Amino acid sequence: ARLTGVNLSQLVGLEWTYEPESAGNWRTRMNRLITKLNLQDVGLLITVDEVNPELDEMIQLASVYQHFVGEDRKVALLMAGLPGKVLSLLRNESVSFLRRSCQHRLGRIAGGEIENALRITVEEGGRAVDAQAVELAVEAIEGFPYMMQLVGHRMWSQHPDRLIITGDDARAGISMARRDFAERVLDATYYDLSRGDIRLLEAMLQDPRESRLADLAARLGEGSNYVSTYKRRLVEQGVITELGRGVVAFALPGFRDYLCERV
Repeated sequence: ARLTGVNLSQLVGLEWTYEPESAGNWRTRMNRLITKLNLQDVGLLITVDEVNPELDEMIQLASVYQHFVGEDRKVALLMAGLPGKVLSLLRNESVSFLRRSCQHRLGRIAGGEIENALRITVEEGGRAVDAQAVELAVEAIEGFPYMMQLVGHRMWSQHPDRLIITGDDARAGISMARRDFAERVLDATYYDLSRGDIRLLEAMLQDPRESRLADLAARLGEGSNYVSTYKRRLVEQGVITELGRGVVAFALPGFRDYLCERV
């Protein structure tokens, strides 16, 4: 800071001019930060939630991170997102090096584990949850990790001043969680689908639970290669899952009902 003026009328006033150091671009600033950390034998972990490959900043982040790795910096990058968004990012040629990263796909969580997680979390918060509420929550979550977060949060927030979370709290929370899930996950997933993806999914709606690829090909009037191509795309995006050879089913909770409403 530099003093540039003094005012002596009635009250003393001072005027200062602040001249910030030259910041440089993002890579330059991060280099300075990482250098200071590494000198103290400390690394930097960069975490990103809700991966969105359409953001230029996300592509820039991944590209600059590659330079950090090439320079042998103590830095790591952890990213999370919907399967379709992650897949789209990995297909971007400008950050193709990310394909060599360690990838972990969250699968379905067993009902018993969900029940334990809900009870433990609630009890650690100083409250209790009755058996009916837990049963309703486990059924609504369908093993989907993000849905567990939404249902748990919404159940808790119904009557946060009460000591016990009841079945009524669970019903209201589940209804709100399903709306949240539709807006944040199902909508985003649907709008990322191609027309061919949607055709295959609509053909699956004729089956009550699981679908045979041979039946889907007959309904669509297409060959097995056509069906296999879109099946693979939808599995990669986490929309459907393979139950066995030639058998598939919807994987996203609520997506079947969501699609029925749009047909």
